[in-house]
Parts: sequence; C-alpha cells; structure tokens
Amino acid sequence: MHILIAEDDGLYRETLVRMVEGWGHAVTAVETGLAALEKGAAERIDLFLLDVFLPDMTAVDVIPRLRSFCPDANVITLTGQSSRELELVLRQLGIAYYMAKPVQASELKSILDHMSR
Repeated sequence: MHILIAEDDGLYRETLVRMVEGWGHAVTAVETGLAALEKGAAERIDLFLLDVFLPDMTAVDVIPRLRSFCPDANVITLTGQSSRELELVLRQLGIAYYMAKPVQASELKSILDHMSR
C-alpha cells in the first residue's frame, strides 16, 4: 500500500515513517494539510494517516478536499487531543479509523495489515 503520513511533529513523523516502511508499505511524508492535498492530487495514495491538528488546517478541512480527488482512499486520523465530539465529526466525514496518540505500533500494524488485504 502507498501511505501518506501527514504529521507536523518531525520526530513523531519519522517514527511513523520508519514503522510503516518497516512493515513493507511505500510512504510519502508531509507536515502540512496543504502538502497532503498536493501529494494526494499528484500521487496514487491508498491510505492517508492524517494528524487531526496540522499547522495550516485540521483534518475536518482536509478530508472533504481529499475526497474530491481520492474518493476511495482510506483515512486514519491521529490526535493527541481526543474527544468524543471530535471523533463523531471525523466519523461523519467517512474516516476508517480514529486513533489517539501515542499510537500503539501493534494496533496500527494490525489495522494496516487488515486494510492491505
């Protein structure tokens, strides 16, 4: 699977990239919502691993725009500021999974393994 990771924390982004690449996936990594949209429009992305609060926009802003050119791509959101209300809004936008940070590697691997089948 080709996975785009949008995460503004550089150390956390690199940790995610190393994990996901180690599991055999192709990875593109960016740090802003705009960069995620640009890469999503230019490359074939199977799954977006999207931080909810990016420096330039939130996942609530990014997801509808992604859907305009990647309608079938799966989206997993990551947040360090989890709330039931936020999860509900994101689920209404059609995300596949909602994950609180720090992400458990075994849980993420299990989800990605399931989605790659």
